[in-house]
Amino acid sequence: MAFRTTILLSILALAHTARSFHPESIPLNWTTLAACAVDNPARILASDITTQVANNTATSCVLSCAAQGFGYAGVEFGNECHCGTGLVDALDIAPETDCNVPCAGNADAACGGAWRIQVYSFPALRPGSWVYEGCITDSPAAPAFASSAVRTFTSNVDFVNQCLQACTHAGFTFAGVENADVCACSNASPVAAAQKVDEAECSSLCPLPGQAGFEFCGGVERLGVYRFSG
Repeated sequence: MAFRTTILLSILALAHTARSFHPESIPLNWTTLAACAVDNPARILASDITTQVANNTATSCVLSCAAQGFGYAGVEFGNECHCGTGLVDALDIAPETDCNVPCAGNADAACGGAWRIQVYSFPALRPGSWVYEGCITDSPAAPAFASSAVRTFTSNVDFVNQCLQACTHAGFTFAGVENADVCACSNASPVAAAQKVDEAECSSLCPLPGQAGFEFCGGVERLGVYRFSG
């Protein structure tokens, strides 16, 4: 009898390990930053707000975070929905098989695992929202924006996305990134004296999430300017 019980438990464990999930369709034109990443007690999403949801799914979590004005969302351990404003550091990608806990609201879909999180974000340049204007001269003596508000973040991972998100939430119509660590928001276009220069001068690099590489984030006294088009 004990032998049969052992065999049965082995079969059940194997079935659980080999279980396949059906990926959810993510709403609102959001994108998957990590199908499975390592989380920790300090949390990998900046300004993380964690909610335990009885009917949690990736879809419901993204909708909830978006409704609260967040640009990042993550599901973990089946019933956890995480909302954040950015990434604390580059994502530590885990095997997708580590995200093996069914969603509390959909047993056919995975919602992370034990300290494993699936991360989602809206694209930095959604059609009809932000338009890149070019590389503009900027210096303390001759600022590109006559008036601006500087936003700071925990890290510069996915920096353009973080900057545009912050400027959008604050109601600004122009945004600029400079030298991979400055985000400026303004309600007026660059001043007439600010010159548009070759894109090669906006060559400072910011890391993208996971293993996606890098993006250009302005340059030394050069502002990569974006305009909100509605």
